[in-house]
Amino acid sequence: MTSNLKTAQLLKRVAAVFRVIEGDTFRYKAYVNAAIAIENLTEPIEELWKNEELSSIPGIGEKLQQYIVEFLKKGEVRHFRAILKKVPAGMFPLMEIRGIGPITAYKIAKKFKLQNESTAKIELSKLIENNRLLEIEGFKEKTVARIKRSLLSKSSSKGRMLISSALPITDDFLAYLRSSPDILNAEPLGSLRRHLVTVGDIDIGVCAKRAAEAMSYISKYPLIASVITKGESVIRVKLRSGLEVDLKLATQENWGSLLQHYTGSKLHNIKLRSIAKQSGLSLSEYGIASKNSVENFRSEKEFYKFLNMQYIPPEIREGEDEIELAQKNLIPKLIELSDIKGDLHIHSDYVFPSSHDLGESKLASVLDVASAKNYEYLGISDHNPKFLGLSEKQKEKIIDERKRYLLQEFHAYENNVKNRAIKLLIGMEVDIRPDGSLALSEKLLNKLDYAIVSIHTSFEQTHEANTRRIINALSHPVASILGHPTGQMVSDRDQISADWEKIFKFCKQSNKIIEINSSPQRADLPHDLIKKAIAIGARLVINTDSHEASQLDSMKYGVWQARRAMACKKNIVNTLNYKDLHSVLKLSQH
Repeated sequence: MTSNLKTAQLLKRVAAVFRVIEGDTFRYKAYVNAAIAIENLTEPIEELWKNEELSSIPGIGEKLQQYIVEFLKKGEVRHFRAILKKVPAGMFPLMEIRGIGPITAYKIAKKFKLQNESTAKIELSKLIENNRLLEIEGFKEKTVARIKRSLLSKSSSKGRMLISSALPITDDFLAYLRSSPDILNAEPLGSLRRHLVTVGDIDIGVCAKRAAEAMSYISKYPLIASVITKGESVIRVKLRSGLEVDLKLATQENWGSLLQHYTGSKLHNIKLRSIAKQSGLSLSEYGIASKNSVENFRSEKEFYKFLNMQYIPPEIREGEDEIELAQKNLIPKLIELSDIKGDLHIHSDYVFPSSHDLGESKLASVLDVASAKNYEYLGISDHNPKFLGLSEKQKEKIIDERKRYLLQEFHAYENNVKNRAIKLLIGMEVDIRPDGSLALSEKLLNKLDYAIVSIHTSFEQTHEANTRRIINALSHPVASILGHPTGQMVSDRDQISADWEKIFKFCKQSNKIIEINSSPQRADLPHDLIKKAIAIGARLVINTDSHEASQLDSMKYGVWQARRAMACKKNIVNTLNYKDLHSVLKLSQH
């Protein structure tokens, strides 16, 4: 394990303790984000330390830099050693199993006294075999079955990474490849090209003018630590970050065939091969073969056309119903990132006693990014003031002063720029309390342009209670949008249990809007639920939940998630212009 991965692993472990022992979600997120930033480094962290450049890593403050230096010097951090002793050591390897987050890992390790890291997974297997996990309060048969599947699955290890972690590494490599005169094109393959939430391996397709020269050029990529294997058309390399990358070469003549072969899921390709076989054809990365010849394809569109199908976008090649739709020419035009006209879930830097974490960027910085994206509008939706410890008058004062602050910042920005096209909406993200009531009074809610209502606590309620809770919250006239609906945190927290069909039907009838949260750590709604919402006819919005200006770039993850559900422009309300969006928000507040 490289120092980058070791450092990131340490920070994730410390973050987990903050989460399960202290309930400190702010430090938990800060440490996890720092760990992800370190995992994404394309050079060893020791080099940054030696060059006094640790401050260049996003999310690494002065104190954290000191801890990292101590770790790189001594192999441990004294302060962290004390923190890690607060939990059973066996919880940490359990967190490596897909679908087991810190809280679940801690409950198992604490209940069964799993102190040994090297045997924790073996002990977990035995506990599952003996049906012991049901002894843990709150654990149900569905929970145990899911853990068992993950443990037995070949892909159970969290060697899978968030797409937001894989993308910068891949994009850097692609930029290098595309700069060679011997390489005509280069594209990601597999789950990365299908834009899955998490990515296992990084595979890259290379369209080469001259294979030998292209292979030589690939081998000289500065961030390669070693070449693992090398053939005529395939090369596997290990990067200095510790990640392995497979590169597959094709000629221009069979470039479309290679892209198609290595992009679709296993089930998609099985279905496709079955259809081809009925016509006496066989498919491969080299083309489509019949008894007498092999057809080569420069593009995937030509490949699918040869099989009498409409082109199937990469995001939906999952073996669901896309092939049948393509045969009938029924795949719709999917939403594009360029269709998005604004973002309604952004946290500002206004400082107040909030129920949750604050934003970090000045409104001017956010507006600069939005202007570059040609957005027509932005919605600021900080968390509500904390529910306990503040009087109604104090909360009202906070909301009024926050509005004045944001308008003052907005007008100052307008005065400094020529383009005044962006409209500002001042809303709020309001907690849905365990009983379905909202964390702001009627009077205070009516001061907002709109409200995003979200669950942030009591995730373990029953199926019926969560359904009732969400519908109660959305029944308030000012509640326009259901934020990150399932509450999932990828690899860390499961979705809440709820009757989503009933909730989506309520949203359609009541003109409420359902959020697709673009934060790569959330990816919420999942694509199967987006599909269900669309089928019912509920409206959706894609928001970034940004806490600093650069996070507005995460909009693409939400768009990709929507595309995977075959969402079209008409399904997403923030593809509307400001006037029409304003009408939709007003309609939701009836």
